[in-house]
Amino acid sequence: MCEECGCHDGAGHAHGHPHGHDHDHDHDHDHADVETESAVDAPLRIAVTGKGGVGKTTLSAALSTRLASADDVVAVDADPDMNLAATIGCAEPPPVTEKRDLIEDRAGGDGLVRLSPDVEDVLESHSTRFGDGDRGRLLTIGAPEGANTGCMCAENSFVQSLVRSALDADCAVLDMEAGIEHLGRGTAGDVDAMIVVVGPSQSAVETAEGIRELATEMGVEDVYAVVNRVRGEEGETVREALALPVLETVPYDEDVAAAALSGRPPVEASDRLNVAAERILRGIERRIDGESSPSARPVEGDD
Repeated sequence: MCEECGCHDGAGHAHGHPHGHDHDHDHDHDHADVETESAVDAPLRIAVTGKGGVGKTTLSAALSTRLASADDVVAVDADPDMNLAATIGCAEPPPVTEKRDLIEDRAGGDGLVRLSPDVEDVLESHSTRFGDGDRGRLLTIGAPEGANTGCMCAENSFVQSLVRSALDADCAVLDMEAGIEHLGRGTAGDVDAMIVVVGPSQSAVETAEGIRELATEMGVEDVYAVVNRVRGEEGETVREALALPVLETVPYDEDVAAAALSGRPPVEASDRLNVAAERILRGIERRIDGESSPSARPVEGDD
């Protein structure tokens, strides 16, 4: 076992999977390089989704922070709960859906909607910086305001254009609302990979399957799972139930739980979380490049 992160050593623990996915340990992470070298070798845009309460935002924060340690990255909080800023540990930018005058000015109103509004300056003016050297920018979408004010067409057009602008960045992480129904087909085509976070419950597995089917319909080819917050043999059970390739299994982490209670950003509290983010990013790159990348065993055993 790796003494620094708790990973099981070696790649000899392999077993068959009913959906054709192997689950052995790919233990190639270099602890000395986690915070000093680029996390990715090429542009990478990731959407993170899953059932509510499975740790989706925590993983989004860890991926965003890891990327921002050496790369320019845009993190988008597209979940109406708006918890990504607190989870990363940076100032909360103003939710763009609250900027009614801005939306009407750029996207129109009174039934006249611009389908491709100019939003090039909005990402910079309505985001906050985070990460080493302020390489990260966080944009918060906010809860839909149009539902309380009438037609949402202008707001939807504005938000879609803004998200597409964010995905023009070399690296981007979208913390999505549970499910992906609100991810437009055009935006989905700009995502390099989608991660479905799955907790130890049948409902989380069923949600993952629904997301997989919808993502396929929307043209997202690279859809992966991260099994999260599992204890003992729960991870094995969840992996066997999934029809998705599993990038990583992340056991329940007391450091993350303690951070949530104290209000401390989990990315500052848990080294294991950051190691998991590093391994997930490397795993996505290998799969996109067509290399074999079997899902890893847990980062830390927690029985």
